Amino acid sequence: MDQRTTLLMFRILPLVLCMLGGAHLLPVQGQKLRNRMVDRYAEVFDHGKAAAILEDLDVKGKATPADLRRLAITYRKLGDAAKAEHAYTRLMATGQQSKEDILQYADQLRANGKYSSALEWYGNYAALAPDDPRPKAYLNDPAMFGRLKADSSSATIRSVPINSPQADMGLSVLDELLLFSSSRGEGAGGRRVYPWDDQPYLNLYSALLKGETAEEPMVMRKDVNSRYHEGTVSYDAKRKRMWFTRNNYHYGVISKNARGELNLGIFYTDVITGEFGQPEWAPLVSWEHNDPEFNNGHPSVSPGGERFFFVSDRPGGFGGTDIWFCENLGDRWGAPQNMGPKVNTPGDEMFPFLRRDSTLFFASTGQPGLGGMDLFSVKLRADGPGSVFNLGYPMNTQFDDHGLMLINDSTGFFSSNRPGGQGSDDIYGCTIRPPMVFLAGRVIDSVTRQPIEGAVITLKGDNGEHVKRFDLKTMDGGRFAITTEYHERYLLTSNKNGYYQVELPVATDIHPLREIVVEMVKYDYLANGVVTHGETGQPLEGVTVTLVDGAGEVLGELVTDATGRYQFPLKPETDYRVKADREGFFKQSARITTKGKPSQAITTDFAMFPLKVDQVVRLDNIFYDFNKADIRPDAAEELDKLVATLQENPTVKIELSSHTDCRGRDAYNLQLSQRRAKSAVDYIISKGIAKDRVVSKGYGKSKPSEDCKCEECTEEQHQRNRRTEFKVLSM
Repeated sequence: MDQRTTLLMFRILPLVLCMLGGAHLLPVQGQKLRNRMVDRYAEVFDHGKAAAILEDLDVKGKATPADLRRLAITYRKLGDAAKAEHAYTRLMATGQQSKEDILQYADQLRANGKYSSALEWYGNYAALAPDDPRPKAYLNDPAMFGRLKADSSSATIRSVPINSPQADMGLSVLDELLLFSSSRGEGAGGRRVYPWDDQPYLNLYSALLKGETAEEPMVMRKDVNSRYHEGTVSYDAKRKRMWFTRNNYHYGVISKNARGELNLGIFYTDVITGEFGQPEWAPLVSWEHNDPEFNNGHPSVSPGGERFFFVSDRPGGFGGTDIWFCENLGDRWGAPQNMGPKVNTPGDEMFPFLRRDSTLFFASTGQPGLGGMDLFSVKLRADGPGSVFNLGYPMNTQFDDHGLMLINDSTGFFSSNRPGGQGSDDIYGCTIRPPMVFLAGRVIDSVTRQPIEGAVITLKGDNGEHVKRFDLKTMDGGRFAITTEYHERYLLTSNKNGYYQVELPVATDIHPLREIVVEMVKYDYLANGVVTHGETGQPLEGVTVTLVDGAGEVLGELVTDATGRYQFPLKPETDYRVKADREGFFKQSARITTKGKPSQAITTDFAMFPLKVDQVVRLDNIFYDFNKADIRPDAAEELDKLVATLQENPTVKIELSSHTDCRGRDAYNLQLSQRRAKSAVDYIISKGIAKDRVVSKGYGKSKPSEDCKCEECTEEQHQRNRRTEFKVLSM
């Protein structure tokens, strides 16, 4: 990664004005003198000249392992991953590499897209430093690279006609203007070259914002820009205030640290009305939390103005540069607070931007990515940051991708030094979409803790429907991996014969998505079923399902969700009753038993009908022998369910009716249906239902349920016309 990416690594040139006397690389004698030269060039961040000395040693075969290490580090600072990899390869061949060299070599291989080799060297490092978490994200998920590059439709990338061959980055919006920083050498400071990358110092620019693009870039005035770096701008529309990063240089006063270095600070200026009514910039103000001893930069104010995000290498962080924030206390910004280890890493986190839905976008070299600096998102919750997501390709590449800023929920701009631009960092337009989500875990027995092989995994989104994009892979050891579309919440369901079904809620921004443990409980007997709406046949939620034993003691109770499902464990050789109840519907119950039955699941479904006068409910599976009205055993089982329903709803009175198909004489059909209806009612009364609660009625063929001419009805339609129903008379 090069310095340009933020004033990227925040190591700005100290004011050592002699600049080594402007020396060129001269022939020197002796290794010590060369080392002193390298040290002095490194001190003033002239890494190009330091690299030239080390390259000369390498070409002549005089480079020691320490020289190769310094050469690799210098290339890294120059953002030349290919040359850094080559230098590390030479260092590995000496056999005198350190553990940290191995990790950095793996990082450079990753930055160059050599993911298989990178994984090998991450493994080598992990063997030497098993407690270091840095390589584990890659080793635990070696398919990550392919997954991040698999979905090229996750974003749309557009070129923007304001770029230059120099660096262009650090974005914000002021009304109809796109604000950015560039080292194209216009304005204050002119073409004075910054030694780190041989480009002019960064100045602030504006361009006309036109929909999804921008045009006509123009450098800002000298009272905003200086002869040093200005960049990474953020405009606070609520206060009409422009924040930006610059060297600690304020109206001619230079604030250096104890080592004589000129670090970065945050400054702001307000839009005010000038003498002739035109808008102009107010005097420049230094931010209250600036400190010359460390770097502060990348200011970004939340949409509502409640929080101020920034980047710093101040003490108390987790690595190189971290993202920090301050709360708005009205007349001042509160004490800086670190975003914590979910966001910050031993690497560098930069370029914070908060969307209105509390999604924080940022760039990082330490979060798992494709190489270089990648873009990430994280939802900020009341209890802290949620899960961090890599935006994936094409937003991210093996190069440096950073500085995402959105002008609405999905459209915005970012910067990248990927190939195909005009040079260095370029500004691109983009439209982003929710990232694909990777879930991984294992299914285990809750008692033995042993893996369960062959469990069937399904997934629903927060809309209660099965996710549309669902790529499931199952592996030995009960392990599974799912790549799916983004939802804030999922319902993961696991089924396996001999185990209770598990429905596990997974919150995208709370739970560890790659360490999901599904614990299944083994059963000998199981009561389960689905509660549906009797008229629509759809699963019915909000139904209280209760399991009671033969003495009426409640053993279990639950309320159905959108699936309508229920399940309870059962014991052998025991009688039970399952009850279903929801206000406004007929209460229902069913007797079940495990007596004399082998280990199994006993499934009882309930169709819940609305409880209202004139509600008609069809009783299925009530059959009679030809020309007879006797209650057969199979019909008795169905009538027992109606008896249970009437017992559960003691105020309801019904008419029980019997119907025939259209074939045969009218008088015969009417008489037969009346006899059958009376037999059913007599049976119900015999079971203890008061006879004033049930009346019988035979309709013969006068009320067919099927709309067909008799001679044209199918056998299935004739069968549906031969039915038994009950109608609610009063409640």
